[in-house]
Amino acid sequence: MATAQAAAPAANANAKKAAPVALRPFFTGTLDLETHTQTYTNPLQAGAVPLPTFYPKTNGFLADLWIRLVASGGGTGGVLQTVNDGVLGYMSSITLSDTGGQPILGPMTAEEFAMFVKWGGFSFSDDLRNSETFTEVAAASGNGAFTLHIPIQFVRREPLGPLPNTNSNNAYALDIVQAPSANLFSTAPSAAAPTITISIYQDSYRQSAGKDAQGNQTVVTPPGLGAVLYARRNIITTTAGSQDLELSQQEGSYRALHLILKDSTGSRTVGDADWPSPVQVYFNNDVPYDRTKDFWIRRQERDYNYTKTLTAAANPVGGRDLGVYTLNWITDGGSPQAGYEDRYKYLSVSAADTLGFRGTIGGTGTHTLTCLYNFVRPPGGNIKGLSAR
Repeated sequence: MATAQAAAPAANANAKKAAPVALRPFFTGTLDLETHTQTYTNPLQAGAVPLPTFYPKTNGFLADLWIRLVASGGGTGGVLQTVNDGVLGYMSSITLSDTGGQPILGPMTAEEFAMFVKWGGFSFSDDLRNSETFTEVAAASGNGAFTLHIPIQFVRREPLGPLPNTNSNNAYALDIVQAPSANLFSTAPSAAAPTITISIYQDSYRQSAGKDAQGNQTVVTPPGLGAVLYARRNIITTTAGSQDLELSQQEGSYRALHLILKDSTGSRTVGDADWPSPVQVYFNNDVPYDRTKDFWIRRQERDYNYTKTLTAAANPVGGRDLGVYTLNWITDGGSPQAGYEDRYKYLSVSAADTLGFRGTIGGTGTHTLTCLYNFVRPPGGNIKGLSAR
């Protein structure tokens, strides 16, 4: 458990110190709040459609956001692009910004967010394509649906990461851009373009009353208050052949690093075929990770249990994602599944450190290596604030 707040000892008339009051955990004095807050409806258009900024309701501590997209009413005759992200391609940008307007999560595409969540160890079921609420885009009509989790808390059992959210004049902001038709279609559906309905849901914890149902005193804020989860993206353009690439520095405590390789057409299928084997990921003067492709895949299976038989599809249901390879530091919590972390294995990276990628990319021509950085900045910059000791 993260360190709980302790009450100050009281002094009696004889100046003797009384025993400190043992406070019950934060959860015992609060309540989960689930709110359907906003819906936007627009037809699929030739150009991108920036949606009005969404400001989460100020009702306590912001824990998570959910984005539900439904494309419906499309006609016939549509032809999907040869390379596409499926129904997730309907969102070209998502950004959650802090109260000062600085990005916390993103900007990333919906597909990148889906990879960030699937391989980020945030919940029991992180693959949105496994959900009953997911329907892949229909080539002819463009109809389809998905529900995307935007994580804010990164350890639910504590919880760690909820953001204080009580001042409507100093609010967090969620910005979404609906993608243009060409993001999915080489030929748009005839007769009628699909209508895109985007709904946003908000999970929060109510401000604590400071006591449980029987009046026992409780901790009034989540443990480690001030710890913030970040998602950052960097895209490196490179070529086939031997490469030694220095990755962008993101200062903080790394939970995971997600690497996505594509060829010049944007294909992750080809990117997977061209993935270097072996790959060395180096940190300063050390090479802690030296993996062949098969060994990397097997380690991901061990940590995430995405073992469904792989098909040629880049976007499988319940299986490994082609071209996507993850390093994680979230397996020290007593469970074999990544995401049950005690926060002692996080990779601490400072501005003075060097993190790099070395290997021989197959195929020919230009490739892009997208790096998704999944990291935390601890409260007050003190990493001990993330753990019990």
